[in-house]
Amino acid sequence: MESYDKKDKMQSRSETTVTKYENTANGYIATISYKIYDNKEKVISEGEYAMECEDGVVKIDMSGIVPAESMTAFQDMEFEVEMDQLQYPANMSTGQTLEDASIKISAQSGPIPMNMIFDITDRKVEGKESITTPAGTFDCYKISYNTHSKMMVANMNFTNIEYLSEGSGVVKTETYKSNGNLVSYTLLAKYEY
Repeated sequence: MESYDKKDKMQSRSETTVTKYENTANGYIATISYKIYDNKEKVISEGEYAMECEDGVVKIDMSGIVPAESMTAFQDMEFEVEMDQLQYPANMSTGQTLEDASIKISAQSGPIPMNMIFDITDRKVEGKESITTPAGTFDCYKISYNTHSKMMVANMNFTNIEYLSEGSGVVKTETYKSNGNLVSYTLLAKYEY
């Protein structure tokens, strides 16, 4: 995935790899590893998260969703994480409401506690669209949602759109300010089996 600002300047890119996959009685469990690079190709974040499919519902740990720049504040600290799983049912339909999700990270930095909350709310399937990226053309579900993050005294709210393709995952995202102005977007640049 390549991330761009509103002026189409590439800001970062991420590589995501399925490193472990196991079939279960009701679906599968997978481990996903990722690396995020800045626009100078320096690794700024890396890690892994879990994804599972159970009875036709894909569930993704929120730890893989939090923006990398938010996590840099917790470098070299011990911290606790409470999170939901972001869920995607296999049989989505236009107008369907999807479950909200959140993650809370708490750390102690000297005498001052440091907390971050990242909420994804108001998720709705808006319809289906064909989306073309550098990786190809994909039939996608268009999903809208709101994000709210709070860290110390900073609050940020955005409206988001993601285009989810069955078998390929998210192929495009768009992030907007509350006034409707585009902030950034991501595109799937390469996809390999």
